[in-house]
Amino acid sequence: MAGEAKVLTVAAVQMVSENGNVEGNLEHATAFVEEAAEKGASLVVLPEFMPNGYIYDSGMMWDTAEREGGPTSTWMKETSSRLGIWLGAGFLEAEGEDFFLSFLVTAPDGGEAGRVRKQTPAFAEAFFIRGEPGPHIIQTDLGKIGVGICYENHLSYMPRLMYSQGVDLMLMVHSSPSPMPNPLYPAKAVEKYDRDLKGLAGFYADMLGVPVISSNKCGEWRSPLPLLPFLAQESSFTGFTTIADSDGGIRAQLNKEEGVIVEGVTLDPDRKAVTPPAGRGRWSHKVPWQMNQFRLFEAIGGLQYRLSGERKRRARQISSSAA
Repeated sequence: MAGEAKVLTVAAVQMVSENGNVEGNLEHATAFVEEAAEKGASLVVLPEFMPNGYIYDSGMMWDTAEREGGPTSTWMKETSSRLGIWLGAGFLEAEGEDFFLSFLVTAPDGGEAGRVRKQTPAFAEAFFIRGEPGPHIIQTDLGKIGVGICYENHLSYMPRLMYSQGVDLMLMVHSSPSPMPNPLYPAKAVEKYDRDLKGLAGFYADMLGVPVISSNKCGEWRSPLPLLPFLAQESSFTGFTTIADSDGGIRAQLNKEEGVIVEGVTLDPDRKAVTPPAGRGRWSHKVPWQMNQFRLFEAIGGLQYRLSGERKRRARQISSSAA
């Protein structure tokens, strides 16, 4: 990016995704993207797992995974070209013997600008997807875009990575429901989790001195729990889709309703942080201590994923299928 400030009109979409209904979810997202483009957005950001829904069930989750050149990337390229916009969304991919959560950005010419893969699967996601480390950067004509995928934004490596890469703006994509209150995760901890998510985009924008566009889902959430399928988690997605400017100010934010927000943000090299973010151990900010319980599920899930022959078979089947 040139060494002078510029204003960019951006949009973030908050929507409901139906579990397993890729075609329907893409159709549902189209209206929001068109609305954003009509309001002048050059860049439109959609949530993590947007076309897939979100459920801890290998049948439904893996069945929605796509090979390279699948329906979501095709839809994104066609939509970007038709509307003349940059478009970002997260979806499940199969490659070789593995499943990954990928975030793709497509360009106004209908090409792929780049993709990022989730490095740290959250909680029970570890049973179903493999993490892949990477720089989390996509180079575009808009500037250097940094991408934080949901849980990663709570972890201490993410702000340090964004700072070290010198990003010009940051995208946060979430498929983040509130934890279900229980004796190990009481209501006060759930409230703290929701407050943290509501303020996360502004926290990063203020810390890094770059605009942050955060997109999350909304609506009800119900999912079985791996190893304990008789214990369903019932909650709702937190929402709080946000556009924060490079001065740390919140330009727009949704609550828990579907919608699209469109705002101008300033990419200004003079606002960028000149000192690296302070370390906080595992976390990027102070979190409820109960979140440390996630690590047990992540360890068990990661081990089961690595040992799963069914995972290998199904990923190979999808990734090698004809277009």
